[in-house]
Amino acid sequence: MTRIRAAMFALALVAAPAAAQVGYAPSASPYRDLPWKQSLGVFAGGFDTGRDPAGVGPQPGWLAGVRYDLRIGGPVSLVTRLALAPTSRRVLNPTKSAATRYIGDESSQLLAADFGLAINLTGQKSYHHLVPVLSGGVGIASNFRGIPDDGGYRFGTRFSFTWGLGVRYHTAGRWEPRVDFTNYVWQLQYPPDYSVKPADGGAAILPSGKKSPWMGNHLWSLGLSYQLFR
Repeated sequence: MTRIRAAMFALALVAAPAAAQVGYAPSASPYRDLPWKQSLGVFAGGFDTGRDPAGVGPQPGWLAGVRYDLRIGGPVSLVTRLALAPTSRRVLNPTKSAATRYIGDESSQLLAADFGLAINLTGQKSYHHLVPVLSGGVGIASNFRGIPDDGGYRFGTRFSFTWGLGVRYHTAGRWEPRVDFTNYVWQLQYPPDYSVKPADGGAAILPSGKKSPWMGNHLWSLGLSYQLFR
């Protein structure tokens, strides 16, 4: 009975959009087909990085980039994004006491690249011009620094997971605005010295914390895409 109920529920979800169109004249229907197969766009927004235990990861700022979408079947598209976040990060000396270990801030140009899938939750149609989208993928994040800072830490290049939600606004033309929330998740790796007490016997930077924490980094962005190829 549980399987039967689940199957009936799934069929109801699939049938709901089609049923909702019954009774509308074509010109008055809230649904509109999405004819375009590809799009190229730009996006920018506020980048709220995770507060890591040591406080040496990339700091909050803004992020901007480009994206390419390719519809591969029905409401599913392949998405590739490349973005840059000109941010900064704190530098700590683990051999110093808590009061004196802060060295300063350094510039950290953060590159984020990801590849994944996006699915239109209203199928291959818009509803009152709106298309809610669910997405997920994998990628990398890098700050281009090949050597550790003065405190022995470097962000380097990190494997990342991404997931997000968005809303596209379908227009009669080729230009399409959108708003998105994206969570970039990556793992930091602290040097061993961060868990060692300084010479004065005070607390270490990470007295009992994780040396490899996973961090969520949130992006709220506005974008504009140009539609290509029907």
